[in-house]
Amino acid sequence: MKQLHRQLFSDLYEWAGEIRTVDISKGGTRFCTCARIEAEALKIFTKLQEVDWLRKQDKDSFCGLLAEYYCELNMIHPFREGNGRVQRIFFEHLALSAGYELDWENISQEEWIQANIDGVDVNYGPMKKIFNRIVTS
Repeated sequence: MKQLHRQLFSDLYEWAGEIRTVDISKGGTRFCTCARIEAEALKIFTKLQEVDWLRKQDKDSFCGLLAEYYCELNMIHPFREGNGRVQRIFFEHLALSAGYELDWENISQEEWIQANIDGVDVNYGPMKKIFNRIVTS
């Protein structure tokens, strides 16, 4: 993800591709403390590796796991800016490698924001509902 962030934002930010060194929040949500970003991200990427990067999952299982990992990675928020764009591209590649595609067009901004807020409270249902709708094989 660091390399992807660097490629996307190196023309805008000198720090593109670097893990943030300050704690951040948005609205009432405090994201992962900067001291824990790498350790928490390692947990997620280790879990993804253990489930073979979500390959060989039926659609319902794929969407459930995708929702969980998306929400968890969103809470880490490793960069000062550009997390959403990097995450979407990363998850598009993850889906493609598992034999699926993501069609982001039919999601309202309000629905997406609310699903991410629900994910803060470990309620992945709304995010899974979105992924069930936008994941195609």
